[in-house]
Amino acid sequence: MKRRKQQEYERYPFSDSPWTQDLTQRDLAELIGWKKHQLEALVRDKERYTRRKTELIGSKLRDLAVPTGKLRTVHERLKFHLNKIKQPTYLFSPRKGRSQRDNAEHHVEQVQFLSLDIKQFYPSTSDEHIFRWAYYVAGLRSDVAGLLVKLIAIDGKMPFGSPVSPVLTTHVHRSMFDEIYELCRSQGLKMSLWVDDLTVSGQFVRGELVEAIRVIIRRQGFKTHKIKFRSVGRAQGGRPVVVTGVPVRARRVDAPFSLQKRVQDGYAKLRPDLTDVERAQAIDSLLSALGTYRYHLGRSSPEGRKTADRMQALRQRRAKLDLTVITQPSGPIKPWGTTTRDSDVPWE
Repeated sequence: MKRRKQQEYERYPFSDSPWTQDLTQRDLAELIGWKKHQLEALVRDKERYTRRKTELIGSKLRDLAVPTGKLRTVHERLKFHLNKIKQPTYLFSPRKGRSQRDNAEHHVEQVQFLSLDIKQFYPSTSDEHIFRWAYYVAGLRSDVAGLLVKLIAIDGKMPFGSPVSPVLTTHVHRSMFDEIYELCRSQGLKMSLWVDDLTVSGQFVRGELVEAIRVIIRRQGFKTHKIKFRSVGRAQGGRPVVVTGVPVRARRVDAPFSLQKRVQDGYAKLRPDLTDVERAQAIDSLLSALGTYRYHLGRSSPEGRKTADRMQALRQRRAKLDLTVITQPSGPIKPWGTTTRDSDVPWE
C-alpha cells in the first residue's frame, strides 16, 4: 500500500496565498471543495449545523459554539489552507511543531519578564474584524468577503470551538501583533505569543512598555488582564519564572511542576507489595512521565542524561519481572470419561 505524502505546512507568504488572488465566490467555493450554491445553502442552514454548550476548560467556564457536520467540514478546509501561510517567528501557538516548551525556551537567559493576556480574545473578535481583514488586508471582493464571514462567524463573532478560529484569529490580528513585536524589538526585547498570552523579556523591561502595548491592543477594541512583571533568580537553582506553564530558570528551561509531581508520584507507586504485573504497569507509567521530563530538560543536558540513566534502570527492572498470566478455567474440569448429558452439548 502506497503511503500518502504528508502535507507541508507554511509553504508560502500571505502575499502568494490564494486569498490574495482576487477570488470570486465560485473560486472560494472551489478552494473549499464545494459548489457556490452549496455554500449558499449551508449559510441558510447554518443554525442546523451549530451546537452551543458551556464547558469547563482549565479553570474557566467557556461558552462554546461548535460547528458540526457540513459546517465543520468547511471550517476544517479553511483551516487547512490558512495553515499553509508562513507565520511570524514570534508566534508559537497555534502552530504545528511548536510547543509550550519552545515558547518558554525562547526567553532563556533573560532576566525580567512582562506577561499579559488579551481578555476574551475569540469572543471579542467580531464579524466586522473578520470582514475588514478579508476585504482590506486580503483584498477580497466585498461579496466574497461577506460570504466568508457568513461561513465562519457564529452569533456575530469568532466561534470558540471551531477548528479554524485559532489560525484565522492570528491572521485577522497580525498587524496588531506585528506592531507590538516591532515596539519590543526596538527596545532590544524578546516577544512571544501563545494564543492570547503575550510574553516580553529582556535584561531590563521598562514599566512604561506595558502601557504602550495596551494602547495598541485597545485600538483594536480589546482589553488586557493578568498583567505581571517578574524576574528570574540569578543564582543557580534560583526562583524561576513560569512562561505558559513551563518554568524558566537563569540559563535553562525546567520541567513543569505538574510533571515533576507525576514523576514523584510514579516512584511512590513502586511499593514492595505490588505483584509483578502491577509493578510493570507502574514502571510503564513512570517511564512515560520520565520521557516527557527528559524532553523538557533537554536530552543532552546533564539532567537529561541523568534521566536517561534512570529510565534505563527502570527498563532493566521491568525485564526481570515475571509477567506470565495464568488463566483459570471458568468452571470445574470434568474427569476424563465423564458422560455428557444431551442438554450440555453445544448445538442444543
